[in-house]
Amino acid sequence: MKFSRFQAASNECWIMYKKWLKKWRSYRYRFFPWIAFNLRNRTVREVSSSDQDKIIPDSKVIENLITVFHTLHGNQESGYDHAQSPGQRETFPEAMYNALGFEIKRQESTIPGAGKGVIVTKGTVPIGTLVALYPGTIYWPNEPVLFQSIGNPFVFRCVDGIIIDGNDKGLSRIIYRSNARRDQIGPYSLCDTTWLGSEPQNPLAVGQYVNNRPKTLPANVAYQEVDIPFRTIAPNLWKYLPNVWYGSGNIASENCFLRTVALVSVRDITQDEELFSSYFTVIH
Repeated sequence: MKFSRFQAASNECWIMYKKWLKKWRSYRYRFFPWIAFNLRNRTVREVSSSDQDKIIPDSKVIENLITVFHTLHGNQESGYDHAQSPGQRETFPEAMYNALGFEIKRQESTIPGAGKGVIVTKGTVPIGTLVALYPGTIYWPNEPVLFQSIGNPFVFRCVDGIIIDGNDKGLSRIIYRSNARRDQIGPYSLCDTTWLGSEPQNPLAVGQYVNNRPKTLPANVAYQEVDIPFRTIAPNLWKYLPNVWYGSGNIASENCFLRTVALVSVRDITQDEELFSSYFTVIH
């Protein structure tokens, strides 16, 4: 009897340890001492200064975004006009192909055991092209993100300390939906919520599923932080922006903007290739 109780207690401790270890493995990427100690063993992207962190000008990223948004919106309008002829409306990835010349989709990763990844399923991605966006709720450094970050591998920290939570499940999902309903100006929604499901109306909004490059393969995309002034996007296109501020005060000013993270190609990417980034960027 005593042995059975001891064995049961040992099993319970082992289960608790495995749960703790799983949470630690997802949190450690936001624990600076661990990051600093392990940089030597990680695949790291290094740039000489923050000015060199831009792959392409932000204006080009915004220009590409507007092109995609206009194509997506035109496709939706065409679908409504031909409601009795459903075959005439393109899918969202097809509309993306017409705008940029390639399609990307969230599929099983080519790395065994890595789960989901993002694959170029059609066309070719030229170097210096916007490939994807990192969706999610945007937090200033002083805003609370502790509970959302527990067991959450989709928390992205920008150079200036701004955090984007790209998790599409759990508490993160609830917070994003709540803020999305809050931020609406008249008939215009300020953000997209469809990326929380399996078929986002903006097919670029899958950047949180891009995997870290394995040691044997170089990264083919890099992260680029971009501030999008709302005045540069027509109000009827705001609904395709896959980010929302956690605090409502960030959209109250005349020069309000939206922080997003673009994934930009650093070389030509061919069809059937998986997108790989470097999760760590060191700015000297």
